[in-house]
Amino acid sequence: MIPAETTPTVFVMESFARAALPLIESLARAGIRVEVGCSKRINSGFFSRHCHKRHLYPSPRGDTLGFQKWLIEFLRERSISVVFPVGHYGALAACQIQNEIRRHSRLLMPDLQTFLRAYAKIPTMHTAQTARVPIPETWFPSQVPGGLESILPQIARWPVLVKPSVGVGARGIVSCHTSAELRKQYSDITAAHGVSFVQDFVPPGGMQYKVDVLCDQQQKVVAGIVYGKTRMYPPDGGSSVLNFSAHRPNILELAVRMLRELRWVGFCDFDFVVDPRDNVPKLMEINPRPPESFHMGPSVGMNFPLLMYRLAIGEPVEPVLSYPANRFLRFMAGDLMWFLRVSNQQRFNTWPSWFHFVGRNKAYQLFRATDWGPAVGYTLETVLGVLDRQTRRERLRLRQGAFPEALTPEGPRPGCTGGTASEKQFPDKL
Repeated sequence: MIPAETTPTVFVMESFARAALPLIESLARAGIRVEVGCSKRINSGFFSRHCHKRHLYPSPRGDTLGFQKWLIEFLRERSISVVFPVGHYGALAACQIQNEIRRHSRLLMPDLQTFLRAYAKIPTMHTAQTARVPIPETWFPSQVPGGLESILPQIARWPVLVKPSVGVGARGIVSCHTSAELRKQYSDITAAHGVSFVQDFVPPGGMQYKVDVLCDQQQKVVAGIVYGKTRMYPPDGGSSVLNFSAHRPNILELAVRMLRELRWVGFCDFDFVVDPRDNVPKLMEINPRPPESFHMGPSVGMNFPLLMYRLAIGEPVEPVLSYPANRFLRFMAGDLMWFLRVSNQQRFNTWPSWFHFVGRNKAYQLFRATDWGPAVGYTLETVLGVLDRQTRRERLRLRQGAFPEALTPEGPRPGCTGGTASEKQFPDKL
């Protein structure tokens, strides 16, 4: 614990995000004063008993410049030791003004150019090719003479996917089975979402994995964990609602190879999928910020938040690279939606059982036995969100032009797309 007379204060952004709660909790338990901020009055982070003070600010998504101006003024007026950027839009907004932020506080993140190479998928795919990290076969029509027409003869198998370079989750990703369909969809997606690319469809049969890694200034790995996606919502390809810790050093090494090629500083999250055609893990995307499943690390003893704080203030840290396998992290609200969406056969044939709620090997993204505030805050925020059409559609993933149920962005996964896989189909299960 830090002595009371020297207690530092940190600021955690975007407290509505589930990634913010592990930061708030871990840092407060270490004796650090935690102030949090959000553009919403009702959110899960504001209701945590570990918050010292709460701040409302302009939305980084809807009013980026207003948020940035607010943040700089806030840091000028207060003594904040470290700023923790959270959220898809919040992290980018903070990275864009990181030089100004560093005049008043500390920040653990790479420079803007490096951040954007991970934020946008096309630069990410190019970096992976340079680093010799496997990716699905990929074409970049906007970067070659002749555009889309010049790559059509190179496509030997269908379907293929059209993906926006910048996007959240699977939004804007569509599948195409013919050249004519690809021409139309590529034009539509580019018009709606900006520069896009074309990628081979990875068929069903492989497990999806996430990798969370923390690097110091010299790209030395301070902490790293690999965990699988056991169930997702929507069931046919969405965000994970149940994860399990896995020992896959080969996948961790691929992530580390990417970070060293990028010369990354700080925390980064990766999405891989094992291609069943060759059993090779292939990189799908990078998230240059803590993901919603960020609590996976802290739940197995890998205290990313405190390690990030110590790196930010220049303290030496000992690497934390070991963790137990087959520990589970559950997002209960999302898992309930999964349960309501799938068939009876899928509900009762998933690993682990949907009806196993407690145990030493289980943790939750929001529920805490000693602090029900975040769960209450999330529930109230969700109820209010139902009244807003855009929020309702995003929460329920009511996407226009989404994938057919049998053809998802990365393909159905055993146990992830309905939970129909038997326990034997999980390569990491002990």
